[in-house]
Amino acid sequence: MWKAYMKAENLKHRHTVTAKLFWLVPLFAIMIPGFLATLSGGYYYQLNQFNWSYTTFYPMLLLLSTAFAVQREKKLKNRVISALPVDLKKVWAAKTAYILKILAWAAIIIYAGEEIISSIFAAGGSRIISGAAGFEAVLLWIILILWQIPLWLFVFHILGFAAGMILGLAGNIALGILGALSKWWLLNPFTYINRLMCPVLKILPNNLLAVPESQTYVEGVLNPIVIPQGIAASLLLFIVLCVLTAKWYQRKGETGWEN
Repeated sequence: MWKAYMKAENLKHRHTVTAKLFWLVPLFAIMIPGFLATLSGGYYYQLNQFNWSYTTFYPMLLLLSTAFAVQREKKLKNRVISALPVDLKKVWAAKTAYILKILAWAAIIIYAGEEIISSIFAAGGSRIISGAAGFEAVLLWIILILWQIPLWLFVFHILGFAAGMILGLAGNIALGILGALSKWWLLNPFTYINRLMCPVLKILPNNLLAVPESQTYVEGVLNPIVIPQGIAASLLLFIVLCVLTAKWYQRKGETGWEN
């Protein structure tokens, strides 16, 4: 039964922009740092590739994927859902899973591209981050951004494209970067990726190396204890938001999509 919901979601977005985002956004995330690396001999390639990906490109992929998925549903005016005896909570779960698939594939593509290009630039000293650390990083991106999928599906349903994008960018780029090194970072889930990349990749949110000589370095920023803390908090928040938004979506279907 679950396969039927996922198949329906895949078919709904087939030949749409949403279905292409998993490679379009990573392509830009790979090409821009790669081009700039040619100007510096490749030394800063890995720093730029990873930092720009998790602070900008990856959150942008999340926001565009959820926004276009909601727009597609509104364009169809929920006619298919209204006409079939479906479990709306499972429909919502399938939407979440579809966006997760896009994010997972994108993370893998970004990692593969980074490994290939950084190997090419290796002679210029670009291999300052190991392949194992990079792989751990992209796996964490997927886990730590999970909670935002149901959140933005809900926000775009309620507020629309423009307001949702503004809030999403403000949360991920502004709150995510500025609050990452605060001692209260755990209370701000937008900081999770930025904060955990410090001990994993040894990169600060402002793209500097996480060493005492760096301007924004703070004591304890490399402590790996933040990794299980961030993972646990993100998964818990994901479960809570999934349950709450799925209930909202079910009520919305029962009372009428236009209400």
